Amino acid sequence: MTCFNSGKCFAQSGDKVVNFVQEHFSNAERTLLISTLGIQPQSLFFPAEVFAKVPNLDIRSIVEKRRHNVPLESIGKLHRDYLTSRHDNTRLEFVDIEVIASDGATVGGRNAVAKAQEWYKQRYSDIVIDATGMSRGVCFPIVQQALQAGLDMGSNVHLLVASAESNGHELVSESSDRAEWMHGFQGTMGLDSTSGNLKLWVPQLSERSSAQMGVMYRALSSTSSVGEVCPIVPFPSKIARRGDELLFEYEKDFYGEWDCSHLNVIYAHESNPLDVYRSIVKMINARQEVFTATERKATTVLSPCGWRIGSLGMLLAAIDLDLPMLYVETVGYNLLSEIPTSVHIAKPDHIWHILLAGGPYDNTTL
Repeated sequence: MTCFNSGKCFAQSGDKVVNFVQEHFSNAERTLLISTLGIQPQSLFFPAEVFAKVPNLDIRSIVEKRRHNVPLESIGKLHRDYLTSRHDNTRLEFVDIEVIASDGATVGGRNAVAKAQEWYKQRYSDIVIDATGMSRGVCFPIVQQALQAGLDMGSNVHLLVASAESNGHELVSESSDRAEWMHGFQGTMGLDSTSGNLKLWVPQLSERSSAQMGVMYRALSSTSSVGEVCPIVPFPSKIARRGDELLFEYEKDFYGEWDCSHLNVIYAHESNPLDVYRSIVKMINARQEVFTATERKATTVLSPCGWRIGSLGMLLAAIDLDLPMLYVETVGYNLLSEIPTSVHIAKPDHIWHILLAGGPYDNTTL
């Protein structure tokens, strides 16, 4: 069985996703759904609503453990009870994953894939990763591992995500003060064979993340200078001026240590992960044509930050082209709104299903 690439990537969005899930998985031999018990009620959309009546289903609901926070733990219990009530006859298991080690190191991805390794000892016709509520540091390694497991056992591998323009709870996040390589996505960084390569950095710009960008840039340039910065900006966007406002917010970075021209900006659709994916591939192919005329080699480093759907496009590019990913993990959240007393799952504004591996790539059916 083969998987997606930039020339062939099967995906669907909107109501077609819900219709596909209800039709396909109702007839699937056996399905593993990996989701997250997230803070936002949107994280329950797929496991508690769309998959509520799917038979032959195993659910592994990841609980990302960060520092102790009473309000967030109350929300977690509320979501846990709701999800449990929706799957009385399903093999549902909650899996605790420590995200930050006692010394401050990011360990979520490493811990997640270690736990998930046990799940693939059973054979599944379909493996589904719901990225809606997962942090990138956990989600991306899980997706990479699931894809390889699916290829090994001949399973269909699906990636799902749902997002809403407005979140259910108002949160403020606190980020780590260090940048680290995504588990499983270091590529050839740090090897002597690539130490002389020119570094091309592709950060995903998002609001109020300048501090994290600075941490990543300084980490990336600590051993050798960054040759070129090509930021990704969301356009088109629901807020027409969002891209312009982001460029204004990062103006000091552009003309400061990044020394970056606005001609380097990559514009990609805010709510289309395939547009982000293909934009990155197009940029890398263009750069490779330039470097074929020189003796220099270049390594492209991706840095997801902010808008979740766009970051999944970066994930696809990283898997397809074996690109390293540098990021800053979120160490905690604080709740600014009231603690809810019930669960309300609003209909998402954007829903995506991406088939990472499966029958259609081998010219067969699911």
